[in-house]
Amino acid sequence: MRKTVLLLLALALLAVQAGPAQAATDVKMAGDARAYGLFFANRNFTGWDETGTRTEDRTTIWQRLRLRTDFVANENLAFRFGLRIDDETWGSGYLTAANPQVAIEPYLAYLQFKWPGTDIEMTAGYQPFSVPQTEVFYDSIVLAADDGDQASAALFVNIPIIEDTLAIEAAYGRLLDANRTYQPTTTQVGDTFDVYRLALPITVEGFDIAPWGLVGVYGKDADPDGNFTAGLRSAGSFLDPTGYKDNQNPMWWTGLALSVTALDPVNLYFDGIYGNAAGSDRSRNRRQGWFFDAGLTYTGLDWATPGLFGWAGSGEDSSLSNGSERLPVITPKWGPGTAFLFDCDQEFANNSLAIDPTGTWGVAAAIRDISFIEALKSRLTLAAIAGRNSPAGLRQAVAATGGPGEYVTMGRNLARGEWVLGVNFDHSYALTEALTLTLQTGFAAPQGLKTGIWGHRLTNQAGDAWMTALGFLYTF
Repeated sequence: MRKTVLLLLALALLAVQAGPAQAATDVKMAGDARAYGLFFANRNFTGWDETGTRTEDRTTIWQRLRLRTDFVANENLAFRFGLRIDDETWGSGYLTAANPQVAIEPYLAYLQFKWPGTDIEMTAGYQPFSVPQTEVFYDSIVLAADDGDQASAALFVNIPIIEDTLAIEAAYGRLLDANRTYQPTTTQVGDTFDVYRLALPITVEGFDIAPWGLVGVYGKDADPDGNFTAGLRSAGSFLDPTGYKDNQNPMWWTGLALSVTALDPVNLYFDGIYGNAAGSDRSRNRRQGWFFDAGLTYTGLDWATPGLFGWAGSGEDSSLSNGSERLPVITPKWGPGTAFLFDCDQEFANNSLAIDPTGTWGVAAAIRDISFIEALKSRLTLAAIAGRNSPAGLRQAVAATGGPGEYVTMGRNLARGEWVLGVNFDHSYALTEALTLTLQTGFAAPQGLKTGIWGHRLTNQAGDAWMTALGFLYTF
């Protein structure tokens, strides 16, 4: 693997050197490098991990690298190849003294072209793949690309209907394939997770609206590592006999993303989503729910951009026998105003509480791009989030899945009567045009954590969370 990656790097460098001499292909490279120290106390509102079985290390140093190379033949044909050295702490993984592990991995590899004689654009390969969500919430709560960091193997087609006004977006993606070409036995078992996406983005002056739909076919043995377990399954599916009954389970979502800029400098945003997973399986294995969010920003100030945000999602009822009532999600990356409570668009990774917004309601206020001093920008975000899940439902979920942190986690999945207050104050100072020094701080306080759900041991240990991150971000 190491030799293969080094060979690919050598070929990319040769292409860069040869680029100027070959008029047929223009080679462009871009990327970013980040190195930062992180102090995080009570990441799970305790000094332990999610299950309460390991003690946290509060101070770590992280780094990462992204490199994207575009091979552009002309405006109708291009290929992007992305390599990364992923987020890792100093002294572990590939950042140990002897570097025994492979550090470099591809994270983007896709071909983009226009069908000859038309404006139909096609993208094939390992690419950013998501469903529409308004920009103030960063990315999708259902299927997010996270600026390419969560790429998927997919075929994407954009068909313009009315220039700059209406298009049809159709896509197919294979998110999981557990056994590749051959099954482990002669009995055929569903081992893939395929999704089909359709969107109709409409843009008129002052309005952007994108109705969309996503359909999936989920094989019962598609996810042996449990990557999507917490987001797609119900707690009832852990009861004996465990797992899905049907070999293939249909899953579907429908939604609408709406942005209104006609009232500028006041801008309005709204998303509405409904999803259903495994609706034809046993009742206890099903998961279905809804989620809405809305936001307002004001862009009429030279020194800042304030915003208000709210959201609500369906929560669990008191029974496991009828499945889950929360919105099913695949790879969410969602958050209002870069709130510290959620894993969204923070400049540094691993420094959020990553609270699950499904089964909650909440409000947030953010003042972004605060600038009183040249080269210094700041961001202040306050958020409050409360649970909409039945305490009895979460208590049964903990018992059915093997304990806290196995499927639902104290402080991340909230019952009615539980809530969290959070604030983050972040700053970025431009040392040069390409290099910034970034400081991020966060504080969160849990309230009303229920002993009847999580047990005395965890709730007695619970306390406030504190985070500070300081580091460099170089963009090239």
